[in-house]
Amino acid sequence: MAGIGFRLQKLFQEDYFSSRFKAYAFAGLVTAGPWLIVIATITMIQWLTSYFGDLSREQRELFNLSVSYCFIFSQVIFGIQQLVVTRYVADLIYEKRAKEVFSTFIGMSKGTLLFATIFAGIFFFFSNLPFYFNVLIFLLFVTINMIWVMFLFLSAAKNYQAVAYSFVTGALISLGIVLWLGFHVDRIDFSPYSSSFFLLAGFTAGMIVTLFGLLFAMLLTFGSRTRENQFSYLSYFDKFPSLFWTGFLYNSGIWVCNWVIWFGEGRMTLFDTFVYHRIYDTAIFWSYLTIIPTMIIFVVSVETRFYERYRIFYGNVNEGGTLNAIKQSKLRMQRVLKEEMERLFRSQGVISLLVLLGIGYITAIVGVEDRLITIFRFTTVGAFSNAMVLVITLILLYFEDRRGAMYTSIIFFTLNLTLSLLFLPLGYDGYGLSFSIGSTSAFLFALLRLVAFIDKVDYHAFCRPHDLVQKERSIFSKTGRWLNRRTFI
Repeated sequence: MAGIGFRLQKLFQEDYFSSRFKAYAFAGLVTAGPWLIVIATITMIQWLTSYFGDLSREQRELFNLSVSYCFIFSQVIFGIQQLVVTRYVADLIYEKRAKEVFSTFIGMSKGTLLFATIFAGIFFFFSNLPFYFNVLIFLLFVTINMIWVMFLFLSAAKNYQAVAYSFVTGALISLGIVLWLGFHVDRIDFSPYSSSFFLLAGFTAGMIVTLFGLLFAMLLTFGSRTRENQFSYLSYFDKFPSLFWTGFLYNSGIWVCNWVIWFGEGRMTLFDTFVYHRIYDTAIFWSYLTIIPTMIIFVVSVETRFYERYRIFYGNVNEGGTLNAIKQSKLRMQRVLKEEMERLFRSQGVISLLVLLGIGYITAIVGVEDRLITIFRFTTVGAFSNAMVLVITLILLYFEDRRGAMYTSIIFFTLNLTLSLLFLPLGYDGYGLSFSIGSTSAFLFALLRLVAFIDKVDYHAFCRPHDLVQKERSIFSKTGRWLNRRTFI
């Protein structure tokens, strides 16, 4: 994220309300922009399809679940390589080996396609949908997986405008196609699944446009590129295994409560293929919308105040600063980090509290089930803690405390899974509790870890030999070298 700091600092130097609004809007675009665009697109499609008289509820649910499954499991696949590749690409850029970034993109893309094919194969084995529908789901699944891969590399290259334009263009095309199909849905009824098939095809077409927009931006951004050493990044799985566990377990921990509850009281199945829980899934979706301010405030806080003190401290450490300069810069960095974290907790806490207090009045007007509101209150607390877990994990990674980040993700995943299984017999009375308690416990552990680490940050900056040990002959490094020699792969 350090690449956007200069832009934000420039906007905040102008003491105008419009400049500060632009700064927060820019931070929102970088952190949550693509996610919000996709959510807005899906919401608009759901709203539009509700006015299509010839479209049954089952057809709308089939479309919604197809898209949801693709996004959920693509996030899990992305988490397998996300942090490892991010670290490898960062090192390539730091070492002025930018030519190898594009080849790493090719290698990661191939690995992602392999994982996506395996996941899709498992899904198709249990699917009772027609073959053509499964093929379309697979196409969307692969497209979303590749979008996340390109998003990673374009973000590393700071090409945020290309990302935004690609997502907006794809969203508009998706909405246009769905709207057109809505007026002609009665003419394309050739099977029980035809309406949802064409809706999904329209959404997939928009995502494909987004994919090619990002690919075009990739080719322009990385004009100097090579195809050699595509799988050299695999050596970082040996060098930094904690990054793999951090990314994979955190992304899995977000959804593990849903997976368990899908088999509890109130579970539903659609066409003997999709398993889901309408009430809990809706509650958790609403809850995650409440933490968008956290992502925006975190980026602004880190990039405008904290990062400058962080850079000065490590500059003194790495460039031979005096002991007094190191101590003074450490104190300033600790003070700013404490202030910004308190502001973040306070701001998101107020927002979450207002949501908890006001949701009853809002839903009374709209008309929502009481069970959903009860679960939503628990999941909102869990979403708040989840956001704090993410923020603190990123800060721990800023300070190279990879073990602390890994332990946090392990606790986050393990508690969410274990508590979900323990509370499952309670049915609706236990839904949301596992996510709330598990996320909050992980948050408290991460906070204590951060406080303890920051207190001795100068010691950790000078004494960290155990983190840098790498096995000479290890499986991932050897696999990467073997794959690099197989140019046909």
